[in-house]
Parts: sequence; structure tokens; C-alpha cells
Amino acid sequence: MCGFVGIYRNSVLTEKDIECVKNMSHCIRHRGPDDSQFFSNDKVAFGFRRLSIIDLAGGAQPFSSSDGKYTAVYNGEIYNYLELRDELLREGVTFSTKSEVETLIELYRRHGAEFIKILRGMFAFIIYDGENKSVMSGRDPFGIKPLYYRQTSDGTVFSSEMKAFFFDGEYDGFKVDKSLLQHYMTFQYTTEPNTIGGDIFILPKGSYMICDGKGQRIENYWKPVFKPNMHLGYEAKKVKLRDAVEKSVAYHMLSDVPLGSFLSSGIDSAVVTAVASKIEPGIKAFTVGFNVRGYSELDDAAAISSHLDIDHVLLECNLEDFKNNYEKVIYHLDSPVADPSTVAIYLICREAAKHVKVVLSGEGSDEIFGGYRIYDTARSSKKISSLPQFIKTPLLALAKMLPDGVKGKGLIMRGCVPLEKRFVGNSFVFDEKSKRKYLKTFDKNQSFTEITAPIYAETEGYTPLLKMQHCDFNTWLPSDILVKGDRLSMGNSLEARVPFLDKEVFEAVCDLCDGDKLKNGTTKFILRDAFSDLVNKETLVRPKLGYPVPVRVWLKDELYDWAADIIKNSTADEFINSEEALKLLENHRKGKGDYYHHLWVLLSFISWYRLYVTDAENTKKRILSGEL
Repeated sequence: MCGFVGIYRNSVLTEKDIECVKNMSHCIRHRGPDDSQFFSNDKVAFGFRRLSIIDLAGGAQPFSSSDGKYTAVYNGEIYNYLELRDELLREGVTFSTKSEVETLIELYRRHGAEFIKILRGMFAFIIYDGENKSVMSGRDPFGIKPLYYRQTSDGTVFSSEMKAFFFDGEYDGFKVDKSLLQHYMTFQYTTEPNTIGGDIFILPKGSYMICDGKGQRIENYWKPVFKPNMHLGYEAKKVKLRDAVEKSVAYHMLSDVPLGSFLSSGIDSAVVTAVASKIEPGIKAFTVGFNVRGYSELDDAAAISSHLDIDHVLLECNLEDFKNNYEKVIYHLDSPVADPSTVAIYLICREAAKHVKVVLSGEGSDEIFGGYRIYDTARSSKKISSLPQFIKTPLLALAKMLPDGVKGKGLIMRGCVPLEKRFVGNSFVFDEKSKRKYLKTFDKNQSFTEITAPIYAETEGYTPLLKMQHCDFNTWLPSDILVKGDRLSMGNSLEARVPFLDKEVFEAVCDLCDGDKLKNGTTKFILRDAFSDLVNKETLVRPKLGYPVPVRVWLKDELYDWAADIIKNSTADEFINSEEALKLLENHRKGKGDYYHHLWVLLSFISWYRLYVTDAENTKKRILSGEL
């Protein structure tokens, strides 16, 4: 696990370019504190930060082939690289190291860009082809590892994290695209491949890009396609699924350094930890909770651990831990991501990094197995959605007149409004009507459906559940779940691995029908059933909590003044109506509504804007000094 930066020029690289690469690399030193190396010629310059995981002695990067034709930088893990390396050895290839990056270069030499299709793992890489004077960059199928880029008039600038562009000498500073900000208000993040400024992009998941004298071209090599197998029996599906998950966990435990696992109170991390503990008895597992009733998974996780052979590390946090690390979290996330769980994730990553270099996570399970409770609304609202439109129209009008919180209003709304016009992923914060009050740049001609329409266009023949999963796969998963997983672990020089997001596991999941995932009001039914012998009964039926943080509670009291100060001292007045934001905070405190999530969207953007835009020069100084 590492981080890299790079510049590719159509003309000739300058000394200024090389200096920029060095400064950009320093900015992301947290991704790789073990080593720092550079490479440059007349066309490219690469900077690399290494967190040594595999081939500790021989895996230094940037790595050049023995004949000097190819140079590469690479971040992530290729779990089938040993098999691929063995195939190359049988073909007569000789290697100077046991590293993954050398295997990537030799695969590229033989197969060109198409080699990316046979990789199994989480990765982002850049390969410079000295013969063709071109660069290939690629990213894993699920978008686990990041790769940002900015096109210039004379080439392309790359980085593992967006913050490195603080030190891109030709970049004139981070910006805010008004349209993307309006979408952020609904999604709580900016959906890939965009970043909030609109001028820096993320290479789409499952894609590779070729840069040469002709420009840039992006090719998609993998897309998630759900194809339920109606002919395969449930028991056969269960056996296939368990085998795939167990093998994936084993692959993900490949490491030359200490490895542990996150353990929450849910089934996902419990399964991963249970399987891992069978492979490595006594493995360390890490759990975080807050000292507020209802916002701690420590006791439930401890009950899980009592059934397993693990070394359980429990971390209880408080309000001061939250406040003291809030700004660091905003900084490390790159773009604003208004997910309160980010602070809990950052804190447990920091604790885990004291013990191990690699940690397994259960993320991705909800998206592939149908784990979110909102998925079950497709079943509960089916009868209403099947009514004729002449009945649904007045029924919807009636529902809109009902006050929020009235029982049945949500059910009627979901049944009367088409899925494509109401579901944007697991989180939906501001609708277009409510944005107008808080967003000064609001455009009435714009709608969040601009983002989701192309996604839903790919779901012909899908059930409502599969449509929601497909939407989450293209919004929530890559732009929220995997962003916070990567940035906050790497912010603590910790490698986080996600065994559920594996091509072989996904192949097994593709067989599943809706009833295999949702049954008798239970989510992730087949996953719970397949591993029922490994975890305690309480965990099998426990609903998901997802790193709960008591922001809802604190904003009414302990965090009220703190939040009010952020809003009052906002430097984002061009975009956010601070007066209305303060009213919203007051209404939340008085219990006039539960607005903590809406407030968190506003607070996260205001804080990000100060760090990345208005106070950018001071932020750069803090980066160089080591404060950030």
C-alpha cells in the first residue's frame, strides 16, 4: 500500500515539473512513510511513497524494467500476482524481485493494456512505455484504490490523493463547481468521476486511461452486472458463496507484516474476522465506540469476540476525541464527504496503526448482499406502486400535505414516486426544493437525477432491489464508503483491505435472487445463513449500525456552540446562506425536526472550503510543517 504522483508531458519535462512532483509527493507522505523515491526522464516524472507490505527488501518504486523500456508506480495489492508471476516464469521471464510491480510491467510488455482484465485485487497504477512514449494508468474494478488526474495543455498530472494538487505548480487552486455543489447537497459527496471543483477528475472504477501525443482516452474494462441464476438451487448458491468468501479472505491476508481486522457489531466484519481467525488464530481485531448510550458497538463486538480466537482491542472515544480530530478528517477526505462515521473510522484506524500495518474490513457487503434496510422498501411499497396512476396521483398529493413523521407518509411517497426519481443511493439528504433556502447558487433547472439517470439507464430488466444495488454501486460505494475507507486508513499509514469486494465473490453474488438476499424481513439473508456456524446467534439477527457517532445528540447540546461558530465564521458565504443554516441548527436543538444530517452536509462543506480554498496558503504551510 502506497501513494504516488506523476507528470506526463507531450513535449519535454522541465525542472519545475520535477520540483512539483517532489512537493506533491511530500504532501501524501502519510500514504507511505517507509520510503520515498523519484524517477524522471524527458517525458515523465514519478514520485512514490511506500508503505512496505510485500517483498520488503525488493519492492522499491518507481520500478524500471531491466531493459529500461518501462517504468511504473503502483498502489494496492494484486492478490493473484504469484500465480501470474509463475505463468510468466514458465514462459521464460526472469525477475529481479518478488514484487507485484515488476509482474505488472512484464504483463504489460506481453499483453498491452488488456492485461488489466486478469488482475484480482485493489489497485491503481501508472506505467510509462518508453517505446511508445505513452502512459497507461489503471484502476481496480470496484474503485477501492484512488487515482486522480488533471489534464493540462501539455499532458496530464496524476496523484493518489487530491490534496497533492496544492503543490501542482500549474494549478491555480481548488474551486467549487456550482452544479456539483448542488448535487453534493443531495448525495453528501461528489459522485465519481467528478471532484467538487469540476477540473480534477478520478479515473472511473474498472477503467484504464492511455495518454500519448494524441491526447487521453479512457476504456472501461469491467462493470458490475447482476444476473440472478434461477436454475441454481439455494443450497448450491450458499456453498459457492461461502467458498468464494473464505478464499477471498485468505487472499487478502497475504502480507509480510502484521495484519488485523476491524470488528463492529454487525455480520459483515464478524464473518471476515471469524474466517481470518481460522487462518491466523489470535489475530487482532479492533472496535470503536463512543461513551454515549446507543452509540457504542463495544459490548456487542465483545460478545462476538468471545466466540472467536482473537486478540480484541476496544477503543472508547468521547466528545473531545471527536472535536480534536474533526479537522484532520475533513483534510484527509480530499473532497467534502458529509458522513459522521468518518471520525469514528479515523480514530479506530489510528488505534489499529499502533498494532498492525494491514487491516481487513467488512465494507462492500451491504451493497452486494442487499444489506441496507432501505432496500426492503421495494417490497413494502410494492402494492402501492402497482396501483394505477390515476389513483397514485391524488394519493401522492395527499401524502405531501401530511406533516413529516406521520406514520405511512413515507410508504405512500415511495409507492407513488418512481424509484428512479427518489433513490440516489443509500443516503438522500436535501431534495431540490429544500436546497433553495440554504444554497445561494441554487439553480431551479438542475436536478440530482442528472447524476442517476445514466446509471438507471443500465438497469433494464432489473428488479427494484437490483436497481437500488446498481445505483449504490455507482454512487454510494465508490464515492463515500471506499473514499473514507482509503483516505482515513492511509491518513494513519494503515492499509485497509475489503475481502467482499473481490471479482470471485461478486461472481458468486451474481447468482443470487432477491429472495436470497431479503427474506422474512432479514437483510443479507444468505450471508447470515452461510456463516451461521461461525458467529453467535445475536449477530445473525442484529441490524446494521455502521460506526455510529452521536452527532444527532451532540448538536443539540455539547456541539451546538461549536457548530454555530463554524457557521458564523464561514468563508463560504458565496455559496451557503449562514443565517438559514443557523436557524436549522436552532430548530434541531429545539426538537422541531431531526436535521443533524442536513447540518452535517453544511458543516462539512464549510470546513472543507476553508481548508482547501480560502485558507489554502496556510493549509499548505501546515502540510509542509507536518501539522497536517
